[in-house]
Amino acid sequence: MIELSRRQRDCLRHLCRQDSYATTALLARQLDVSERTVRSDLGAVEAYVRKLGARLERVPGSGIRLVADDGARSALLAALDAPETAFPRREERAVAVEVMLLVRPTVTFQQMAEACDVSRQTMVAQSEDFAAFFEASGLELCREQGVGSFLRGGELDMRHCFTGLVTGSDTRDVARPVARRELAPEHLERAERLVCDIERLQDATFVDAEALSFSLAYALERVAAGHMLPEPGSAQRVDPTSSDEVPAAPDNLFLRSLRGLLSEAFGAPQERRYAGALVFAQRTTSVGLMHRGGAASDDEAALISRDLIAALCELHVIDEAALQHLIDGLTTHLRAAIYRCRNNIQVESELPRQIMVSISLLYDFTREQMRLAEQRYGISLNEAEIAYVAMYLDAIYESSARESVVLQVLFLCPFGLASSSVLMTRLSYALAECNVVGPMTEGEARDYVSRNAVDLVVSTTDCRLDDVPVVTVDPLLRQSEIERVKSQIMQLSYSKICSYFLRSYATTVQDESPTHYVRDFVRRENVRVGVDCDDWREAIRIAARPLLARGLVDGHYVDRMISAVEDYGPYMVLTPRTAYVHAGMTDGARENCASVLVLSHDIPFGPSGEKRVRCIVVLGIHDAERSLLLGLAPIFEREQTIKVLGRPDVTASEVLEQHD
Repeated sequence: MIELSRRQRDCLRHLCRQDSYATTALLARQLDVSERTVRSDLGAVEAYVRKLGARLERVPGSGIRLVADDGARSALLAALDAPETAFPRREERAVAVEVMLLVRPTVTFQQMAEACDVSRQTMVAQSEDFAAFFEASGLELCREQGVGSFLRGGELDMRHCFTGLVTGSDTRDVARPVARRELAPEHLERAERLVCDIERLQDATFVDAEALSFSLAYALERVAAGHMLPEPGSAQRVDPTSSDEVPAAPDNLFLRSLRGLLSEAFGAPQERRYAGALVFAQRTTSVGLMHRGGAASDDEAALISRDLIAALCELHVIDEAALQHLIDGLTTHLRAAIYRCRNNIQVESELPRQIMVSISLLYDFTREQMRLAEQRYGISLNEAEIAYVAMYLDAIYESSARESVVLQVLFLCPFGLASSSVLMTRLSYALAECNVVGPMTEGEARDYVSRNAVDLVVSTTDCRLDDVPVVTVDPLLRQSEIERVKSQIMQLSYSKICSYFLRSYATTVQDESPTHYVRDFVRRENVRVGVDCDDWREAIRIAARPLLARGLVDGHYVDRMISAVEDYGPYMVLTPRTAYVHAGMTDGARENCASVLVLSHDIPFGPSGEKRVRCIVVLGIHDAERSLLLGLAPIFEREQTIKVLGRPDVTASEVLEQHD
């Protein structure tokens, strides 16, 4: 029998549960992969279903659907829903055993081995992995001869640990099948019914209803086993909220009904409060009653949302009417984030780290504004919550500023008009949001560039133009070249909107405060100039050495900075020829600090050398008291600073004296 990967199983599960056609684009969105990956997976899926008497039907323009009678469809679903018992990879075995230990009172090494289809000795050898994982979660893994292994620790830590496993992007594919096998069926069924009832009640669907069901089922299982959350006022850590129930205004029918549903499943007030926190922590596919019902226009979320939009308006005119759907989404998210904050529910996702890197300017701007919100309203959101808020602000800002940062692209082609026209047609969708001039000959292009601002030249001949990037393409314009042009357009567009943001931000700050110098943010001993280095990874390490030597950051922080570039690309190049690298507040910076490295020559920066840099700015981020990035980037954005950094004889003193 053909074995499907987890992603292929998810693809087939989606096809099994619907009768209509599904496009590869829809499947790609569902699976969070590319359409090319989906098309590749469908070959294995098709062979798999054929063995069970079904087939895939493809209709151009409509998509793909599963053709199977009821018996074959049921057999496929049963095979897909069967829990996996073999976990060949060490990381998978760790997750499987961690779920077992969280659910069962005790687990022996033999039971671990049977569940993972490996030897007992293999599980014994891996036991330190489990102990380290639970120690990081505030739990202790204990072993008793003749009994087995079991966990000791706070009840809330137990539940947070379980929820983290079934929701984590790198653990959920293993954790969920194991949890389904380990949890009592009656608890899981009751939790799933409860989730369905809440969805009907709020007239909106949870984005990840399965995750919520598992977390609620685990809570029911713990309560049934006599493991209750501590009551308010006890010595143990509890959810920090003033209410003992799901909050509800007297006239809010939805919240009263939700409290009734939770009361049927959870008797104790602290358990109802915890269940309510789980519910409110979940995102929905639309703005349902849970987040909009009874929300006053002067509640904290609405006030903070208005403050954030007002701060954006100082940088650029925001058409609030046209973007009201995004602003409503921001307010809704803030309402849920505030609830999570006050109920100690942590967002578990890798996405916030990517957001911190890929839209770092808007992230730091959001962090500054949320620091003001903390002072005004007493709301303190963590890094992950701020990252999600930054996504909304970035979408609102970019939608508003797009017309101000349209790229100017020049098309250079010495061939005849017919050839140029064909090429322009093929390039049109890659250049859809750009102002394109041409085609021109090389001489005409040089004259045009000398008199006009041009962001990019797309050329069918190998040529070089001063201070303007050139992408050379074959006259036949292969698909790979179109993708290369699109990639360059995306990077240039990002750089241009960063420059526009920094100029707007610098103007706003200058209206309120005196001139800022590099020396206001960076100590003299943390500046190095004229260093020879050709590798961007080594350049980051050299730039971080002064901070490492003084114990301001540790080695893990440096590794995390490098891995951020490897994982997400050269988004850190926010201003021309300068990269701003940093990690998260919990990655090993002991205080806010910064260092500057000016190289002797430009080097390619990023996994593919996409951008060239002369300067590396390392930002040690320990807390949100002051944004070093928003202090330094406007200075390094200035043309005068760029010229100074490009000089071979630049001194550390000159770097420190650059100002906004």
